[in-house]
Amino acid sequence: MTKKKINILDNEFVPQHTILTEEESNELLQKYNVTYDKLPLILESDPVVKIIGAKPGNIIKIVRGYSPAGKSVFYRYVIGEDVKETLEEEVLDEIVEDDSGEE
Repeated sequence: MTKKKINILDNEFVPQHTILTEEESNELLQKYNVTYDKLPLILESDPVVKIIGAKPGNIIKIVRGYSPAGKSVFYRYVIGEDVKETLEEEVLDEIVEDDSGEE
């Protein structure tokens, strides 16, 4: 028996994902006056990220066309699992610091 592969990008509920070029990324950051670290994150292990071939450091444009308000555009910054672990540790450290000062 052979396994049948399913392309999740063919599902109508999976929005369109596009990797921005370096030039497009720079224009986006300038337009909204933000830095990479201010963008919402997406892991390199995300199934769609893997399929489209995005790598850590890329910005992905996500277009959702099924919203009641019409088309919605979102941007995500791709990070690796190692960065995720570092971020989780930093958040935990902040929580511990906040809790230690309270009585």
